[in-house]
Amino acid sequence: MAVDVIMPAMGATQETGRLVRWFKREGDSVAKGEMLMEVETDKSVVEVEAPASGILAQVSASPDDEIPVGQAIALIVEPGEEVSRPGSARAPAAWRKPAARKEAKTPDAPKRAPATRATTGRLLASPAAKRLAKEKGVELAAIQGTGPDGVVVARDVLSVSPGAAARAGAVAPVPPSRMRRVIGERMTLSKQTAPHFYLNMDADMTGVEARRSALKQQASGPVPSINDFILRAVAQALAESPSMNAAWTDAGIEQFSEVNLGVAVAVDDGLVVPVIRHADRLGLDELAQLSSELAARAQERKLQPADYQDGTFTVSNLGMFGVDSFTAIINPPQCGILAAGRVAPRVVPHDGDIAVRPMMTMTLSADHRVVDGAIGARFLQQVKQRLEED
Repeated sequence: MAVDVIMPAMGATQETGRLVRWFKREGDSVAKGEMLMEVETDKSVVEVEAPASGILAQVSASPDDEIPVGQAIALIVEPGEEVSRPGSARAPAAWRKPAARKEAKTPDAPKRAPATRATTGRLLASPAAKRLAKEKGVELAAIQGTGPDGVVVARDVLSVSPGAAARAGAVAPVPPSRMRRVIGERMTLSKQTAPHFYLNMDADMTGVEARRSALKQQASGPVPSINDFILRAVAQALAESPSMNAAWTDAGIEQFSEVNLGVAVAVDDGLVVPVIRHADRLGLDELAQLSSELAARAQERKLQPADYQDGTFTVSNLGMFGVDSFTAIINPPQCGILAAGRVAPRVVPHDGDIAVRPMMTMTLSADHRVVDGAIGARFLQQVKQRLEED
């Protein structure tokens, strides 16, 4: 019996996936559990196993195709089994390549051609895109679509300033990467739905720097970074502040039973947030090792779905770039994110006098639907206390 090969979902918010490559060709034998194809999501590139044993047939997707999650793109059939061509693995017109469309037989047509009457015989645009274009006074025919098969979608219209596409010689906007598009959508949703408030607090990092200096002299391997100390302090503070380890849901406020700490990691075309599970139960060395491994896999685009799911709070650190302080946007559905700036010498009051101390500014962004200022302030105080006790 034929088994569909579908575009898998690697995350709760994933809508499409890009086929990177097939490991097998149509007509090849495959074994269940054998690596069949490689798929790129907004966070990583993942190898996907064959769902059954048999012969790969009716392959309807090629490398670089962007395919809706759950869509069948091939069949695995038993040897000798015949399946009629109109089977379930046929690609829908919404994402087939232009060469597969009856009205797009021009050999020179690019794969992601602008959705114009000249290349397709009709304007390919979603209803939302048409409505937005009319409201903004944008000429749809001049916009390069980033939807399946070059369809102009709402985000394409929103990326064009009013009237820009209609100007003679105007350059079409550069389509965002999948990662950049997802980041934009999630951060926009966060700012539109979560009433953010912000709290700042400075921490004296003298103890942390002294501890790191001692570890450098004693240890033969890697020494925990400043960020590792911050992660440990935040994780321990969350364990004692369950109100901050929570999320707003349609049913009410959900407090998480685990402290799964997200760590914002910058990559070439955006950022990802791998998760350290049960971070409050880890010692400094173990936490440092896990954060280093996750950051390395993030840079190599080798994160697995389990590596970035179920986060309950996030830490974002830009201190290594010389940033003194900044405010971060909450990573939904979490209720808070801590932004850490650089550790730098400052003249501050100390023991009834003034002194030059290594200081760091922390900024908490919190969801006012879940917590109030006093709860956020006490949480920051707990983080500060743990950092200054090192």
